[in-house]
Amino acid sequence: MYKSLLALLLFISTAINAEPLYWQAEKGGVTYLILGSVHVGDETMFPLPSTINDRLQTSDGLIIEADVRKTQGVVYPEITIQSKDVLSKEQQTRLNQIASQLSMNPEQLLNTAPWAAAIGIQMKQIESFGYRSDDGVDLRLIYKATTKNIPVFSLESLQFQIDLLTGQAEGGKEFLLSVLDEFEDAEIATHCLIDSWKAGDLNKLNEFATLTEMSPEFEDAFIYQRNKNWVNKLADPSWLPNPKGSYVMVVGTLHLVGEQNVLSLLQNKGFKVTQLSHSKSVDCHYQS
Repeated sequence: MYKSLLALLLFISTAINAEPLYWQAEKGGVTYLILGSVHVGDETMFPLPSTINDRLQTSDGLIIEADVRKTQGVVYPEITIQSKDVLSKEQQTRLNQIASQLSMNPEQLLNTAPWAAAIGIQMKQIESFGYRSDDGVDLRLIYKATTKNIPVFSLESLQFQIDLLTGQAEGGKEFLLSVLDEFEDAEIATHCLIDSWKAGDLNKLNEFATLTEMSPEFEDAFIYQRNKNWVNKLADPSWLPNPKGSYVMVVGTLHLVGEQNVLSLLQNKGFKVTQLSHSKSVDCHYQS
């Protein structure tokens, strides 16, 4: 799915190596080195730029969206709406076709919540492209921080993310339909997204951010409101052990591009935001 989750070749100096996008945001003594993440990946995305690793090593901590390792006490709601309840006969047939293509059990998908079916299909499809969630940028950084005894701080709880995901209208019907509708173009889009991320192609990533057909309500809940909440926390770093410290932060790249993104909201709060990475354009397209 282009935006739920988880771009013309230009010449630049050959002395500059392309790298993923990262910025520095600073105000009142606190400094954030902000890296855009893709939540799945492969070995070609690593190692990360030396600046990221060096700054992490000397930082006061790593800031992430939510710590997926902290599952104790997390509660999932009872399934009251199943996928078969919200899909038409034609849509169920499409789900059956996709399940067969991915070697998944269609009955299990139809008998579970739409949001769960959507995630199951999406992750299985992404794995078929050669990417793994364990190679997501954020998980790699969490592992590195943990092995070096660098504290990890979350902008939101895992329970918040689960409640957001499971609290969608009609059990996540919109999410599931988008996964079904975009299934054929997903491989092209995913490879292009990864290539755009590796090159730090801001134009392509901004283009990706405009390709959604999700409802305004979905975008507001999953992107814009979360961006605002995160920026409010970052602007008042009293929740961090050193409010005038230096931190490395990694969040989904789509929170750093497009409308009402975290970087522009930080600037509105008086932060000085500077891109530190070197970028180039890539020759790929998100749609066939």
